[in-house]
Amino acid sequence: MSPDLKRASALAQAGRLREAAQIYRSALARAPQDAEATHFLGVCLVQDGRRAEGLALVERSLSLAPGNAMYRQNYGLLLAEGGDLAGAEAQFRRIIGLEPGNAPAHNYLGMVCQRLGRFDEAIAAYHAALRLAPGDAAAANNLGYCLHERGDLDAAGEWLRRSLAADPRNAMAHNNLGNVLRARGEPDAAAQSYRRAIELAPQFAEAHHNLALALRDLGAPQDAFRAARGAVHCAPQNAAAWQLFADLLAEMRFAAWDAGLAADAERLFSQTEVEVQHCAEAVLSLVRTGPRGRLFHLLLEHALVADAGFEAEMIALRRALLESPDSLELACALAQQCFLNEYLWPETPSETEVISTWKGSSAMEVALFAMYRPLRGIKKPAAGGEAFERLWRRLVDEPRAEAELGPAIAALTAVEDEVSRKVQAQYEANPYPRWHRAPAAAPRPLRRMLRSLFPHLKNLEVSENPEVLIAGCGTGRHAAVTAQLQPLGRVLAVDVSRASLAYAVRRCSELGLANVRFAQADILQLGALAERFDLIECSGVLHHMADPLAGWRVLLSLLERGGVMKLGLYSELGRRRIAAARALVAGLGVREARRRILALPAGHPAREVTALRDFYSASGARDLLLHVQEHRFTVPQLARAIDALGVEFLGFEFPDKTVPRAYRSRFPDDPAARSFDNWARFEQEHPDTFASMYQFWIRQ
Repeated sequence: MSPDLKRASALAQAGRLREAAQIYRSALARAPQDAEATHFLGVCLVQDGRRAEGLALVERSLSLAPGNAMYRQNYGLLLAEGGDLAGAEAQFRRIIGLEPGNAPAHNYLGMVCQRLGRFDEAIAAYHAALRLAPGDAAAANNLGYCLHERGDLDAAGEWLRRSLAADPRNAMAHNNLGNVLRARGEPDAAAQSYRRAIELAPQFAEAHHNLALALRDLGAPQDAFRAARGAVHCAPQNAAAWQLFADLLAEMRFAAWDAGLAADAERLFSQTEVEVQHCAEAVLSLVRTGPRGRLFHLLLEHALVADAGFEAEMIALRRALLESPDSLELACALAQQCFLNEYLWPETPSETEVISTWKGSSAMEVALFAMYRPLRGIKKPAAGGEAFERLWRRLVDEPRAEAELGPAIAALTAVEDEVSRKVQAQYEANPYPRWHRAPAAAPRPLRRMLRSLFPHLKNLEVSENPEVLIAGCGTGRHAAVTAQLQPLGRVLAVDVSRASLAYAVRRCSELGLANVRFAQADILQLGALAERFDLIECSGVLHHMADPLAGWRVLLSLLERGGVMKLGLYSELGRRRIAAARALVAGLGVREARRRILALPAGHPAREVTALRDFYSASGARDLLLHVQEHRFTVPQLARAIDALGVEFLGFEFPDKTVPRAYRSRFPDDPAARSFDNWARFEQEHPDTFASMYQFWIRQ
C-alpha cells in the first residue's frame, strides 16, 4: 500500500471519510484502474451516506481484482447492511466457492442465513467456520445466538460459554448468554451476565435493556426502570428500548417533580412507534407534582387518561377555556383528549347552547369546537400552527382516509348469524380499541417464542415462515404486533366490522407493514376457507359469540396439523366486578351508565370498574359494560372444552414472570404449569390472576 493510501486508510478509520475520499480520488486520477483506491473510495462513500455511488465503485473493484476475497467480503457486508440479504449471500457463497477454507466467509454466510430465518443452514455455516477456526469467539457467539433463536437453549448456552472461554471480554457474548439464561428461567444468573456485559461496554444499550427485563422478572420494578432509562440514554433512537421504558414507567407513581424524568417522558411521547397509552397515569402523577407545561399538553394529546379525578378537572378546564379562550395550544391538546375519549364527557346546558350555535372559523374557534364535537364539514382555517396541524390530521384527515378505505376491503364471508350481526352493529358504531400507536415489537420467531413461553415442550416443529390468522382483529392492533413479531410470516386478519377494518388498514399502512392483509369475515363462516394456518390467534372474540365452542371448532378446522393457537377468553372470577357493573347498568346508554357508576359509594364492587381504562372512552365503556353478548368461563370449563376438542393444552401466557413464579412456588410438583386443577385452586386463592382474560395456547 502506498503512503498516500495508508494515510487515507487511517483517516477513514478515524471517521474522517471525506478527507479519505479525496485522497482516493486523487489516486484514481493518476491510476484509474487502481483496484484498491476504487474499492476503498466506494466503502467511504457508502459510510458517508452516498450508498448507490459507493456500491457501484465497490462492485467495480471486484472486476478489477476478481480474486480478492476481502473486496468481495466487504461488498457482501455492505449489501447485508443495506438489507440486500440475497445479494450478500451470493457474494459469500462465491468466496467459499473460490476459497473453501475461508472461515470468515462461512461465518458471514451463517449470519445472512440466520437473518433470512434459515436457521439450519446458518448453523451448518457456523459449524463450518468453527471447524476451520476452532477458537473463533465471534463464530461461537453467533452459533450460540442462532441456536437460541431456533429454541435449543442447552446447545446455545454451551457455545456461548465456549465463545467466552476464547474471549472473556466479549460483551455481546455475555449479553447473549444472559438471554439464554433468562429464557431458561434463571433471571438471577441472567442479570449477572448482563451486568458483566455493561461493565465491559458501558454504552451497550441492549445489555441495559435486557438487564431491565431480568430485573422485572425478579420483581424489582424500581431497579428495572433505572436499567430501562439507561438503555434509552445509550440508544435514544431505539424504539424497543423506549417501549420497555414505557412499560416499566407504567408501574411507577411519583410524589415529587423530577425535571430529568420529565424530559425523558417528553422524549417518550415523541417516539411515534412506541405505545404510551398504558403509562398515562404514571405521567399524570409526575405532571401533578410540577408545572402544567409541555408534558401536560403531550399527555392530553397522546394518551387517554384513566382517572376520574383528572376527568373532572379537565371538564372544568374545558368549560373555563370555552368561556375565556387564551391558549390555542391548550385548546388543541384538550380537543385531542376529547377525541380520544370520543366526546364522552358531560357538558352543561350552557355549553351545549354555545356549541350548537357555533359559527367560528379561526384556528382557536375550530379547536374550541373540537373540544365538544367531531370536525365534520368544517373548512380548515389558515395559520393554525403545529399543534393545530396535528389536531386537524387526527380529527379530519385520518377519519376521511378510513371512509375512503372501507369500501375496498374484501369480504371473505357473509355475516348471517343473529348474534354476529348484533356484534357487527356495535363495532360499526364504536370501533374498538381506538389505538394510535402499536408497541415496538422486535422480530421473535414462532419457535423461539414458544420455547421461551413453554420450555417443557417437546417435538416443537412449527414453521419459521408461518401462515397466520388473526380471527377477530378489530381495529388491527393485535395484527400489527403479530406482523412485527413474525416478519417472515404472512398474516390474514379478519373481523365482522368494516369500520374497524378500515381503521386497521389505515394504521398498518402507516406503519409500513407489508406482511398483513385484512378482510371482512364471520368466524362461523370461515370453515369454507381453503387456506390453512400454522398459527391462529383469537383473543377477546369467542366469548362474544352465541356459542363460543362453535367458533372454536371452526378455527381448529383451519389449523395445520401441529399448528398452534392462542386464545383469550373472559374469566368468571376475574370479571366479577365488571359483571356486577354490567348488571347494574343493563339497558342504559353509555353516558348514563357511567354517571350511575361514578355516583356509587367508594366500597361498591361495581365502582371498581372506574379504575379500568375502557371506562374512559365511549367505545371502551360500551365494550366493557354494555356489550351485546358476553360469556365468561372458569378453569374447569376450559379444561372440559380442551378435552372435548381433542387438543393439547400448552399453558397460560402472562405479560411477565410474576404469576408463573408464584404458581411454581405454590405447586412445585408441576414445573410445566399445565395442571387445570392446580390453576383452579390458584385462581381461587388469587382471584385477579386472570382479571384481563385467560390467555392460553393449544396445539392441534
